[in-house]
Amino acid sequence: MLHHTIGSLVERCALMYGPDTAVVHGSQRITYHEQISRIRRTGRALLGLDLLPGDRVAILMADRPELLDVYYGASWAGLAVVPLNAKLGVAGHTYIVRDSGARVLVHDAEHADRTTEIQAELGIESLACVDDDAVLPDGVSLPRLQLEYPDGPGMPAVSPYDMFGIYYTGGTTGRPKGVVHSHRSFIAALFSEMLELGLGERDVFAHVAPLTHAGGAFVLPVWLRGGTNVILGGFDPEHLLDSIERDRISATLLVPTMLYVLLDSMPGNGVDLPSLSTVVYGASPIGQQRLLQAIDRFGPIFAQLYGQTEAPNQLTVLRKSDHAAAVASGDLEPLTSCGRPVAIADLRIVGDDFVEVPSGTPGEIAARGPHVMSRYWNRPDETAETLRDGWLRTGDIARVDERGFVYIVDRKKDMIISGGFNVYPKEVEATLFAHPAVRDACVIGVPDEKWG
Repeated sequence: MLHHTIGSLVERCALMYGPDTAVVHGSQRITYHEQISRIRRTGRALLGLDLLPGDRVAILMADRPELLDVYYGASWAGLAVVPLNAKLGVAGHTYIVRDSGARVLVHDAEHADRTTEIQAELGIESLACVDDDAVLPDGVSLPRLQLEYPDGPGMPAVSPYDMFGIYYTGGTTGRPKGVVHSHRSFIAALFSEMLELGLGERDVFAHVAPLTHAGGAFVLPVWLRGGTNVILGGFDPEHLLDSIERDRISATLLVPTMLYVLLDSMPGNGVDLPSLSTVVYGASPIGQQRLLQAIDRFGPIFAQLYGQTEAPNQLTVLRKSDHAAAVASGDLEPLTSCGRPVAIADLRIVGDDFVEVPSGTPGEIAARGPHVMSRYWNRPDETAETLRDGWLRTGDIARVDERGFVYIVDRKKDMIISGGFNVYPKEVEATLFAHPAVRDACVIGVPDEKWG
């Protein structure tokens, strides 16, 4: 599998599922044949801006089909994508575009004003807009440029070891770091998702999480199984429930907060959603009582993922069968874990000396696998600190029980020292969260004359 590139896999999807529906957005339905045509034209149009293989393409857009055209078109053409989180401020966007060395910024009408600010600050070489009515004075219309190029086969030469993208992660301190992934490492993560998370053939996947973040990592796995990606453009509980019923959604990705809102917005007698068979959740801890409420409402259709930008989505997984077994047996402790290591990842729990700690003892998660990042962009010292002898130091503190379930204790840098003892905010939050009168909790450390 790792001899492929993102572009070659997309080409294969089009060959296998051509007339079937690849993307749904509102009333718009795009077939696999149409999608590969859009991707090829977009890739050739970007190269027509005098870009060279490996050049970076920054993307600032709302979730819509054109974002997929640019994202996969750039990858198809051998260019590296730099997705920008639309929720960041102008300073964050400017920093990322500058740090990545992006030669072109592709935007939509919704973000034209932001693009103008970035351009004024940086003087980007090329601007391309996917909406004809919002092209900036120094920019080009990407739709018009696409018409100048054919949509037939003939993918540029791209190696699995070429840079696929730079994904910026804020971490806990300092400026965002650019995480570099090759086609090979990213594909390894995508294939692991297909193996571990219960996604099926011909799934209809509803996208409510940003496509420039974890949500986007499910697009190609769905295509590889002949499924349909339904772009909802953000999370709205009523819109999602309507789409599940109308489009017969079978799978989606939610962060715990979205799941809470969805549960709270449903009528007391519930909603019959027979098509929904997989809900993947992750990105933050989940309250056990809310998870049990969700299982009671929807059934044992939940799978939890744990990973980080440096090893996308795939370090551990709590499978649907794990959820079902915990509820059936009454042994609910595994539901507080993040699951067990995925097949492609080796995990160790280590101390500050990088020596493995005894079973059950908290320590830092170290991981290795084909999906681990190549490096941090332009940060050799931090790369050397984070990647040690092929192992990724995650910065997450965890313990492992005798069954292999991994329990995240907290972020190493979030640890509070009180009276010489290590206090992990997540453990205190979990205790508070267990009380029926507490809806949510956040624990932080503050200086104290006695306790430090």
